[in-house]
Amino acid sequence: MYVQTGKQRAEIDILNQAIKALAEETDLLLRVDEREVTQDNQIIDAILAVEGRKERLAAEVKRWAPQANIGALINTIQALPMQGVLVADYINPKMAEKLKEQGVQFIDTAGNAYLNMPPVYILVTGKRQTKQEIAVKSETNRAFDRTGLMVIFAFLCRPDLVAAPYREIAGVTGVALGTVGWVMTGLKDAGFIFEYGNKKGRELIEYKLLLNRWVETYPEKLRPKVHLGDFQTDDPYWWKTFNIQQYKGYWGGEIAAAHYTKYLKPAVATVYLLDRVKGKFLAQARLKAAPEMMRQETGRVKLYQPFWPEAALPFQEAAQPGLVPPVLAYADLIATADPRNLEVAGRLYDEYIARHNKKD
Repeated sequence: MYVQTGKQRAEIDILNQAIKALAEETDLLLRVDEREVTQDNQIIDAILAVEGRKERLAAEVKRWAPQANIGALINTIQALPMQGVLVADYINPKMAEKLKEQGVQFIDTAGNAYLNMPPVYILVTGKRQTKQEIAVKSETNRAFDRTGLMVIFAFLCRPDLVAAPYREIAGVTGVALGTVGWVMTGLKDAGFIFEYGNKKGRELIEYKLLLNRWVETYPEKLRPKVHLGDFQTDDPYWWKTFNIQQYKGYWGGEIAAAHYTKYLKPAVATVYLLDRVKGKFLAQARLKAAPEMMRQETGRVKLYQPFWPEAALPFQEAAQPGLVPPVLAYADLIATADPRNLEVAGRLYDEYIARHNKKD
């Protein structure tokens, strides 16, 4: 017997309410043709048909959309194998503007919508959620809390680590042995780890889905905990001659991607280094604290504390000296929601990360 999970029930509620709100607001009718479709090795939450038209839309259903990593959402919608639409609980005006700028169609349960299917063009923003919000108890999986994300990061960089003894995983990732146990349980329950019978081994499966989940969750639950501050420089090219390795640091984001792909002119520098060397680093690099609202991103420097063991990155199989692993650079790029960074993130995935995904 098939039993729906709380998450699946919540998504169905959101989908139905968003379709109803759109019809009430615009008279445009959508219907659900299929649910949970696999196409081109991607899982689509639903296929929507437009009444009276031939177009079909691939729907990505999202709970808690305003709290989500908008860069990850945009990347997910744009990567769908057919014309996509974000179906959400609520899209606030600021988020709506960013989605529209990137050409990402959306509908929500409050009646906000952006659909661009000539000759049909719909733009509704500023509608507020009513008090009759979708009452869904949030399902939690401890594998995706702060320390769990540290373990998952290592698995994404080196999938074979999943089969290692728990004690080895704990040593490599720098988390407690007990943490590894509940992370493994959470990943197995979520369908990301397959365990062979008679203790014959474990294998990481659904790699791309796990990567997407990590990329979406990392900026929300882990990165803020290791943020050391934002700074600025008058010399946007200072990093080209700066030896980050003398501080046992790593370039992330745009600079790492530029080194890996040779395809990006960095505007923002992302640096991972230990808090205890922060003062000396800032002094040598001649950086000063950045105001909360910089008029332009060029010259901004973002500092983060590494969330892996200090000694090294023993699982950075594809990483180059002084650079974070491609998986982390990929996540940094997507979090920006910048079109040029999303394009380079795709190149980074194709050149360095896709080989881990057996379905690619």
